[in-house]
Amino acid sequence: TRGGVRAHFDTGPVKHEINAGGSALWEESRTAYSMALSPFDTNLYNTAAVQAPAETWTGGNLDNPLPTSRTQLYSLFFSDTMSFWQGRVALTAGFRYQNMLINGYNAYGDGARTAHYSEGAITPVVGLVVHPTRRTSIYFNRIEGLSQGPTASGTNLVNLGQIFPPFKSVQYEVGAKYDTGRFTTTLAFYQISQPNSYTEPYGNSGSFIFRENGLQRNRGVELSVNGQILPGLRFNGGATLIDADLRRTAQGLNNGHTAIGIPNYTINGNLEYDLPFLRGATLVGRVENTGKQWVNIANTKHLPVWTRFDLGARYTFAVAHKPLTLRFGVDNIANTRYWASAFNGYLLQGLPRTFKFSFTTDL
Repeated sequence: TRGGVRAHFDTGPVKHEINAGGSALWEESRTAYSMALSPFDTNLYNTAAVQAPAETWTGGNLDNPLPTSRTQLYSLFFSDTMSFWQGRVALTAGFRYQNMLINGYNAYGDGARTAHYSEGAITPVVGLVVHPTRRTSIYFNRIEGLSQGPTASGTNLVNLGQIFPPFKSVQYEVGAKYDTGRFTTTLAFYQISQPNSYTEPYGNSGSFIFRENGLQRNRGVELSVNGQILPGLRFNGGATLIDADLRRTAQGLNNGHTAIGIPNYTINGNLEYDLPFLRGATLVGRVENTGKQWVNIANTKHLPVWTRFDLGARYTFAVAHKPLTLRFGVDNIANTRYWASAFNGYLLQGLPRTFKFSFTTDL
């Protein structure tokens, strides 16, 4: 449930915009699993039926999964955005009160409670926007928040289902925006700090363990550009440089290493062209380039840089005075093989060449 109010008023030359409200969330998660790791010979072009493989890893009851967690989240917020000098300066100040009640259970055993967290925090929000000129704005914000801790998930974990305590995250951002009317360019610098979590081998047992260890500090710079190059030709794209630095790790063994699954850069671009000879028809192209990603906390193995190209088209027309849009696209048109990302001891394989078709309409 969620509710809120918004109000506007003036105090002399200062304009105020008040936002206040609250939310509540109750959630129960249940789970069970059955996995099989039993390879067998087959033929891609003449696949024969085989016996169901024996279960390798099981947990819980698939017919009646037990709870893994019960969560109650409550939040109250208040902010006042004050505008000065005919809107050329805007200052936002506010706070959020959050309370979390989290219980974890042994869903793969007797269902007993294994974790209990009751955390509350008041966190501030501060933001400033300055318009030096009509087309330019400079902004700064600092945001704190209380977040749920991660839950150990994956294959063959010795601590599967363990719930880690809530944590505070802090985000800083400073940037500038310039709008020419045809193009908008934004440049931002940011920093986000939060606990670092990862999966690693558990001794020589052949199993794995999910851990929290140290602090992950993401610092980066982001550039985005969008606008109209020529009539009917539009561009939207950007680039991000990221330094996901690990700090305060156990015995300092991994201090200065890069967090798992965070690329050191990303670049993307989208181009749209309206066909002049067919009203409502648009061609779409997209390119995405993602930098190196480490797959282990020791930073000895990484995923290589990958690039993907997508093409598509859409056509909007009317049927019985109702707008109808047809979309057709081909993702990864070159059918490039690549590993997209890494997380929790897994590698996520990039999708092969994929054809998509859809239509939407308003009833």
